[in-house]
Amino acid sequence: MSNLSRLMVALSGTVFLTVLNGTMFNVALPAISRDFTLSPAEVSWVVVGYIAVFAIGAATYGKLADIYPVRWLLPLGLGLFALGSILGFLSTNYPLVIAARLIQAAGGAAVPALGMIVATRYFDPSRRGQALGLIASTVAFGGGIGPIAGGFITQYLGWHYLFLVSLLSLIALPFVLRYLPREERRQGTFDTPGAVFLAAGVSSVLLGINLNPLFLIVSVVSFVLFIRRVKQAPEPFVRVDLLQNKAFRSLLGIGFLVFFSVLGSFFILPLMLADLNRLQANVIGLVLFPGAITAAFLGTAAGRMADRLGNEFVIRGALYLMILGFWALSTFAGAAPAVIALLFVTVYVGMVSIQASLANFVAKTLPPAEIGVGMGLFNLTTFMGGAFGPALAARLLEFGGGAALNPLNPALQHGYSNSFLLLGFLGVVNLVLLARIVRRREPVSEV
Repeated sequence: MSNLSRLMVALSGTVFLTVLNGTMFNVALPAISRDFTLSPAEVSWVVVGYIAVFAIGAATYGKLADIYPVRWLLPLGLGLFALGSILGFLSTNYPLVIAARLIQAAGGAAVPALGMIVATRYFDPSRRGQALGLIASTVAFGGGIGPIAGGFITQYLGWHYLFLVSLLSLIALPFVLRYLPREERRQGTFDTPGAVFLAAGVSSVLLGINLNPLFLIVSVVSFVLFIRRVKQAPEPFVRVDLLQNKAFRSLLGIGFLVFFSVLGSFFILPLMLADLNRLQANVIGLVLFPGAITAAFLGTAAGRMADRLGNEFVIRGALYLMILGFWALSTFAGAAPAVIALLFVTVYVGMVSIQASLANFVAKTLPPAEIGVGMGLFNLTTFMGGAFGPALAARLLEFGGGAALNPLNPALQHGYSNSFLLLGFLGVVNLVLLARIVRRREPVSEV
């Protein structure tokens, strides 16, 4: 096994734990809500706040990686992640819990963001898809194990111990640093005001959706300031010229909608299983597990397929799988848990296949010098989709008759059915975006 292969294995271990940390808290939300007497909107920030900061952090580390060596940034990220974990374990009030989760996200965002940069920067194009597929498989597996681990730990030890699990990520750090190639610091500056304006815009939108619509005014002001900063700064946080690349821009749209749909479905499905099937949290995790484990085994295969047959082929096939899965879930909402588990396998496999191929495709649309910032923007966009998906899914269920309503209400099943139907239509939009890229036949860089 080469040093690069060992590096990717070690990175995958840290990716697994950061993703696990992001998903295992979902099943702990009722316990946290009871302990601090919180409303659903208030307790949702344990998850939504984490994903939002994770999104901004992913873009930040991508930008920093164009200036500073990865071997400097990764210990910084894991150090913040560990600090947040310790603070969360010791927390005695809800503000401290949220502060711990935000610090965790600020550090944990370094791992998948820098992992993708390592795969695109150091691996030959013929092997890049396989490396990205390994990361995607790890993300899928961590996402599936999270609810099971979270339910078990919360039930038998308490939700505080979920924070301690995250400290295990430090074990892989010496191995990562051992195999990580050495780099020199590059010329460049970091646009702090631009990052602050963007973070304020994203967070205020989410606050406006979940808590108070007045925050949307703050988001408009923040985004206006961000756009002005992008136009004026010599090295802006987000470069406008990257967005002039039409293929890159379309891929960002696909990434946003894919993560919106998948994480939206991760929010909807447990509620549906609890409302319509009367399942407990630990059993819900078991329903999600078959999709996660199947996707974990098929992720690297999807990456190799992308290397052989092309990213477009894999993305198109994966989108068809996701559309089929969402529309089948819409049709069979409320069916036996075994049926739901089988149908969700198609969604999960489609998601992990798209994740590996999209990252590979994005890298090929960018010149070598722009891969770091481009992958950072890609991570920002996808994780933003992941933050908006659950937030808007909650509102959609309220309007459609699902969640928090009387289970005997016949509109309950229709609310979940319509939600999955809409997610399937978003997959059709993605197919249109992909067709536009193929039709233009824009040249891509084989870096």
